[in-house]
Amino acid sequence: MALSARVFGLNSWSILLPQAVMGVLSVYLLYRMVEKRFDAATALLAGTFMAVMPVSTVIFRYNNPDALLTVIMIGIVFCTLESIDRGRLRWLMMAGALTGAAFLTKQLQVLVVLPGVAVAYLVFTRISVIRRLLHLSLALAASAIAAGWWLAVVQLTSPADRPFIGGSRNNSVIELTMGYNGLDRLTGEDASRTMGSGLGSGLNEKLDAGFQRFLQPQFSGQFGWFLPLAVAGLCISVWLLRRREGELTSRVFLLMCSVWFCCSATILAFMSGILHPYYVLSAVPPLCCLAAVALMYFLRGLDSSKIRFTAAVTFAASMIFAFVTAVRSTADFPGFPVAVVVMWSVAVGGILLRPPRQVVRRAVSMLSIGVLLSGPVIWSVNTVLTGHVGAGVIAGPSIFGMRTDDRERASPKTPESYLSVMFGDSPSPELIRRLRETPSSQTWATAVIGSETAANYQLESGRAVLPLGGFDGTDPYPTLEQFQSLVKDGRVQSLAFQNLPPLTLEGRGESARILLWVRENFVAEQVSGAVYYELTR
Repeated sequence: MALSARVFGLNSWSILLPQAVMGVLSVYLLYRMVEKRFDAATALLAGTFMAVMPVSTVIFRYNNPDALLTVIMIGIVFCTLESIDRGRLRWLMMAGALTGAAFLTKQLQVLVVLPGVAVAYLVFTRISVIRRLLHLSLALAASAIAAGWWLAVVQLTSPADRPFIGGSRNNSVIELTMGYNGLDRLTGEDASRTMGSGLGSGLNEKLDAGFQRFLQPQFSGQFGWFLPLAVAGLCISVWLLRRREGELTSRVFLLMCSVWFCCSATILAFMSGILHPYYVLSAVPPLCCLAAVALMYFLRGLDSSKIRFTAAVTFAASMIFAFVTAVRSTADFPGFPVAVVVMWSVAVGGILLRPPRQVVRRAVSMLSIGVLLSGPVIWSVNTVLTGHVGAGVIAGPSIFGMRTDDRERASPKTPESYLSVMFGDSPSPELIRRLRETPSSQTWATAVIGSETAANYQLESGRAVLPLGGFDGTDPYPTLEQFQSLVKDGRVQSLAFQNLPPLTLEGRGESARILLWVRENFVAEQVSGAVYYELTR
């Protein structure tokens, strides 16, 4: 994104262009993998499912690291499959290097794909067990080198000579990896840390850990459209693997996708704390592959009564997911829930009745595919036509008239302090005028609490803005003493705030200490709803 902005200038289009390219590359790699191990029709379905999945649509056109993580994870699987098929170690080493790159992209989240890689290589590679373990160890070493050089450079550089490691408490990238970006995401400690004990525990109570979580409004519309088919594909894969049916290459692929999907879905179902709906993207590539395999298996086996019954049950489950999703978005699509039931009923009826002629069978197949794609396509088109801001980006229309990526349509029960973390505060024209009048000798035109607010101020004013407390105001940087030194040196013109993040509001953390010191030593001004302190007087 930085390179794109240098070439095309700083604007939304230049920032989102690389994300869109990553989306196209992800679909292409998925298509190639499936085509080589099954056929073009199955590959086309898998690629189509990936392309129209609402969560794919929103993330591949949003400034977020999950897009890069997804294409790299698909690349890891692609290289591992090539290594198994060709018996070449260099492909596995490439997978290892990509694993290191994925770690640098979003740290421990890449682990969800590695069990599938390891199991498939151990089970299907045509070499001795000792050599298989040795090859996996070499790939692990390649990933350690690809990611470890950066960790070493950061940790070995004096804290005085490098930026503060945002999200950590002790200015340590190791702590960040294992804590806020690691185990804290599973235990819920990240939510308590960011939102405070009261709001953090409230969020945890609403998560409803378990696989039923995928029926919740914020998840079903993201990837639930193909979820029943993917579960059916998982069952078909287990059956084929047990009976050792099909080509060896297809069984390798099915095993890898099954383990990847199970690992991702299980973690998403039971993790606590801050859980954004777009996290489900990590499960989307294997989900799409398993769903495509299941759909083709059903459509090609309509002559069998058992397959017709299984397909009808699976499609009925898909209808339930589609209806549950659509009925929560009647504010944007009032008639769609009824249309879902009618279309799916016709498709399920066509599946249950044995098609008397080949032309009717093809018509039923096309109708089933069309009905299956209708919901996600509508949700994706709506995603493209809707603006998205803040940390809680979500695909599709509003849910019960509310959105987590639109401040004006956020839940009325959301505290202003939480909205400040999610979206940041927007400066008034009068405040922007003051910031633009700041002497160029000043390093920072103003200081604000939280990087979302800092981004809004900086983009509006075109001047550098100092975020206190990192993303959510909880980072211990800068300390009060460091901020006092910056003010003494005349590097910060002012401090401004509108709504404070939760912990700062409670008087906790360095940002709260800084705010208290400023209040005690400088005169407050009211500037169009913002409290403004001139620090150079």
